Amino acid sequence: MHDVWVSRKPRHGWLAYGMAVALAALMACWPGRSSAEPLHFQTAQVLGMDEGHGFSAPPYLLEAANPQGDWRPVSLPHAVPPELLPGVDDPLRPRTVVSWYRLQVPRQQDAADALNPYYLYIPRWKTDGQLAVYASGRLVYRSSGNLLWNGSNHPLWIPLDKARSAELPDSLLLRVEHLRATGAAVSSVWLGRQDEIGWRYRMRDLLQVQLPLMVSAAFLAVGLFALFVWIRQKAASRAPDSLYLLFFAMSLASFIRSLHFYVGQFKLPLPDQWFGWLTISALFWLIATSHFLLVRLHRRPQPRLSRAVIGITALVSLVTLPLLSAVLPGASELARVIYLVLLGMGFAIAISGLRNARLAGSGEGLLLASWGVAGMLLGVHDWLLQNNLVSVEGSYLSVYVGTGLFLIFMYIMFRRYLGALEEARQANASLAQRLRAREAELNASHARLREVEHRQTLSQERQRLMQDMHDGLGSSLVSALRVVEDGQLHEAQVADVLRSCIDDLKLAIDSMEPVEADLLLLLATLRFRLGNRLKSSSIRLVWNISDVPALPWLDPRNALHILRILQEAFANILKHAQASEIGVSTSAGNGWIEVAVADNGQGFSVDEAMKGGGKGLMNQRRRAEAIGGEVLLASSSKGSVLTLRLPEKHPA
Repeated sequence: MHDVWVSRKPRHGWLAYGMAVALAALMACWPGRSSAEPLHFQTAQVLGMDEGHGFSAPPYLLEAANPQGDWRPVSLPHAVPPELLPGVDDPLRPRTVVSWYRLQVPRQQDAADALNPYYLYIPRWKTDGQLAVYASGRLVYRSSGNLLWNGSNHPLWIPLDKARSAELPDSLLLRVEHLRATGAAVSSVWLGRQDEIGWRYRMRDLLQVQLPLMVSAAFLAVGLFALFVWIRQKAASRAPDSLYLLFFAMSLASFIRSLHFYVGQFKLPLPDQWFGWLTISALFWLIATSHFLLVRLHRRPQPRLSRAVIGITALVSLVTLPLLSAVLPGASELARVIYLVLLGMGFAIAISGLRNARLAGSGEGLLLASWGVAGMLLGVHDWLLQNNLVSVEGSYLSVYVGTGLFLIFMYIMFRRYLGALEEARQANASLAQRLRAREAELNASHARLREVEHRQTLSQERQRLMQDMHDGLGSSLVSALRVVEDGQLHEAQVADVLRSCIDDLKLAIDSMEPVEADLLLLLATLRFRLGNRLKSSSIRLVWNISDVPALPWLDPRNALHILRILQEAFANILKHAQASEIGVSTSAGNGWIEVAVADNGQGFSVDEAMKGGGKGLMNQRRRAEAIGGEVLLASSSKGSVLTLRLPEKHPA
């Protein structure tokens, strides 16, 4: 038993540890408590004063104007109903009513604490007018915004006597001065220290004001982004997508409409009449824009409904203009009736959108139309709240309609973004396929060109060899044949002719070898071919070759021209110079390379040789010109020099 107890002890320890952590987390999130419970006023005494005209400033001390009359008990929240069909009021001195609410505060039970004063928390008050709050007969709060648009959607958080003591006030009075046509309402009231009721205020302020305000601002920011996209598309001379422009219009109308939920704690830059007209008309603009956005999504035009939407929106915006306040009630007075018209138009648009989106198979249209139906239901709740037909302690819910529209548009943009990525991927794949096909066509074309070029090269080489054999080897053989047929040639001469023919043939074969633009390699080949013949003629060869630049243009055809020029030079020396030594040297400079063949023979007259037009010299010059070079001759009694000048770069 002891072992079993020991084995279970750690699990109990972990369980206790986990419960302690959970309890600590719960206590950290739970609102703080004090020794006394906060006071929650759900009853009050109300005193209705006679109607007047225009608004009056509340007194600072109630001793000077203590309200007297027939106080009667009421439950909180309490509402004064609006007029169903208000008459035309003087915009400067409208009909107003003052209502007083008196709250009986019990005697203080806990000790005073100057560092932890009491606060008054009013979740909601609703009126087109102004509110003043008195504690122990002294004014502690007064709405400081406009008279009509006064920030009544903001929950009130009023510190009481925090500068002197933390004692509870003897009494609390609320003075509500409002338009007779629009009614008024006051929720229940909380009185307590900050750690007792502060969390209630913060939670309501977050959900009722701050969170919708942040989403509304984000909605407008994304709408501006959509506007820039539309402008960019239009500037790029493309057909701009009206979806972006409609979304911008919707976000702007939603932001203007929602202003009255957030502003009003301070003076507005607009008169009340114009601000009321702007926010009420913006709601119609928002519904109308939603209709055209729905049509854009399901692409089923509704001309009759569109004309009706435009007509109603324009009519409401016109008849509620403050310029007509002398003959017609203002937008605030007509709001009760106008919102019924708006709900009818909104339901018609949403139901029509649902039907057409379903017929068109538009998922985005169905989503937006469904949210439109939900938004109209929220609008019904707000209409009931606006007219004090449900508890005024609730919050406006239509403020979250813009949040839903914002999320729906983000969803639509997200889908379009994914669609654009997919289109780009497919376009890239198509482009890559086309590039591969074009590359294959180019490769095939290149192969055909290479084949044609190869055939042309073979043909040119064949013609070159045929021409060279005809001019060199063939000519020598024909000359030798004629001499032999005439019986004028000895055996030694025949052998010499045959060796010459063999040298021609070998040089033609050597020219086919790749020399990689190296002139020295070509000269070495010539030296190898002529070495035995010079040796048999007892002529010493002095090879004085220095390094020279490569010749990029030195192909087999040009190599054969160089070999023939030098071969002719050696042949002339062997036949006519009676030399005992031949020197070969190279040099380079000024873009030229020179190959010099010099002998120590008897020399000859260059002028006579030029005038004689010897076939050998003519061939040398013709071949030199063919490769962009030249042949220079110099001779004296001590010998002769043939210089072959070759350009480093290929002649143009």
